[in-house]
Amino acid sequence: MRKPSAHFLSIPAVLLFGSLLCGCPNPNSYGTPRTVAPGKVAHTVSLESYGYIGETTVDDPDTGAAETETETVSGFLPTFPSYQLRAGLTDNIDIGAHVHNLSSFGADLKVNPVRGVFDLAVDPGLQYAYVAGGGASVHILYLHAPVMLGVNPTDWFSVVVTPGVTYGLVSGSFVDEEDSAATAGGLLLRGGLGFQFRIADGFAIHPEITMMKSVDGPGLVYNFGLGFNFGALPSFKDLQEPTQ
Repeated sequence: MRKPSAHFLSIPAVLLFGSLLCGCPNPNSYGTPRTVAPGKVAHTVSLESYGYIGETTVDDPDTGAAETETETVSGFLPTFPSYQLRAGLTDNIDIGAHVHNLSSFGADLKVNPVRGVFDLAVDPGLQYAYVAGGGASVHILYLHAPVMLGVNPTDWFSVVVTPGVTYGLVSGSFVDEEDSAATAGGLLLRGGLGFQFRIADGFAIHPEITMMKSVDGPGLVYNFGLGFNFGALPSFKDLQEPTQ
């Protein structure tokens, strides 16, 4: 009988390898392009999951050698919660500190030059994870470069789209050559969609999904989560209709 081999094609397997050990890339922001006011602090706690779609090689049942034929594989995994703190620096710049899935750390700097019914921000950031076990010791660094586009039809609801790229850098020691080949970093195209519902001035709910695709093949990974924002959240009072 044919069986899938351990080597995953098309998805840089740092994504799969990391996800199984809670070191997966986590591009979700659970926020809008708007920044926190200077000197103020906001928080986000998110419940999350991680999925992937890719291909495996197939071993020849007689020789054990990998054939050129591939099979599609997929998976969906719940992950540990994440936490984010945002602090306002200026009227249109804030900084974020992250603990992703209780296993990796990150930071980002958001710059928000456009506000109104349409908002725009750039939000470069990084995420670091260290994965160890079974003889492996791997350092993984993700460089995130999204553009945040927000549409605000009312002062209590926003639609947020986040196109961009992510790049994975991997170094360390592996159990064998198979793991080494499977944990190659690389460039990923990414796109996210979120919806923010502002229940009160200091509380919002923000579901979000981000998909990432390797430029080296058809592999696809995605993060889905539900963020709960509280504290000194960005203001949308400029969208309120004036009272008579």
